[in-house]
Amino acid sequence: MKVTVFVTLCVALVMGIVRADDRCPQNDDPEEPPVLLPHPTDCDKFLHCSHGNAVVSKCPPGLHWNDSSKQCDYPALAHCVPGVTPTTQNFQVSPNCPDEYDPDHMVYVPHETNCGKYYICDPYGVELEQTCPSGLHWNPVVNYCDFPELAQCEEQ
Repeated sequence: MKVTVFVTLCVALVMGIVRADDRCPQNDDPEEPPVLLPHPTDCDKFLHCSHGNAVVSKCPPGLHWNDSSKQCDYPALAHCVPGVTPTTQNFQVSPNCPDEYDPDHMVYVPHETNCGKYYICDPYGVELEQTCPSGLHWNPVVNYCDFPELAQCEEQ
């Protein structure tokens, strides 16, 4: 009797965090990056697709899901509104991003006009805008945010 109650409770818990989702592909492709989606009601959670199911994942404490960059981020940068699912944006593939994604060799692109910003190429060839911490500039020689005198960037 106790075992039946325990198993029923475990199944109920799993059903609460794993649900079928039409946005998730039925088959996972190991050659493609995982499909990540915003949680419908909680900013500190996101959904990870696995075999047609959406598995609830939680961001580290103090961070919110940023659906634009597909990562957990500071709340001010995530722009998450609980209960509001972001609209799908029509991103364009960038000529600055490689044709094939290699997670071991990230591609960074300097921003055209702002020294405190840069782009990261995502797995689909889209430039995702990033912002350096206050007072730092993007340094394309070393591929990180650096002191302005070392980055030697001229704002246009």
